[in-house]
Formats: sequence, C-alpha cells, structure tokens
Amino acid sequence: MLVAFQWLGELGVWLTGLAIPGSLLGMLLLLAALSFSDEPVAFLDKTSNLLIQNLSLIFIPISVGAFFLSHDIYQQFPSILTLIVLSTSGVIIFMTLLIRRLVQDD
Repeated sequence: MLVAFQWLGELGVWLTGLAIPGSLLGMLLLLAALSFSDEPVAFLDKTSNLLIQNLSLIFIPISVGAFFLSHDIYQQFPSILTLIVLSTSGVIIFMTLLIRRLVQDD
C-alpha cells in the first residue's frame, strides 16, 4: 500500500511538472490521508514494524562505503563528527518540543 502512495506521488509530479521528488509528494499524500483518518491504518502498522525491525540493513551500504574513502576524509572527520552531533541534538530537541506541544493541545 505504501508503494501505491509513492506511485501516486510520481504520477502527480509527472502530471503537474512539480520540481519535487515523486516519493516526497507520495509521503505528503500519505500524511494527508492519515491526518483525516481517526484510527491507525492496519497496513501501516505492519509495514512500519517490518521496516523498524530491519532498519540496520539500511546502514550496511553506508558503512561498507566508509572503508573505501580516501585519506582526505580523515582530515574532515572532526568537522563531520561535530555536524552529526549538533544536528542530531537539534533534531532531538525539536522533536521533544514538538511532542510536548502536541500533547498539551490534547
């Protein structure tokens, strides 16, 4: 079913000529569909659990590619590490504030 939303996003981009990826438009369509639904959709629960269980497989190509980086990357490693730590911390803080705000509205 998630593939159907991606397909709809690709179709929407193709028909309208929008300058965004079709998968992004598909996710926005999925968000709109879930926003108007009062109860969780069963297919989404099953799919999300499967993706979370196999999340580590997504990072295998990245970690294998890291072995073949040139020596130039080691000079930039402190900057990259700082950026990763700051951006991760920023996302955690933002999500904490967002969740608190959404819970207070209920």
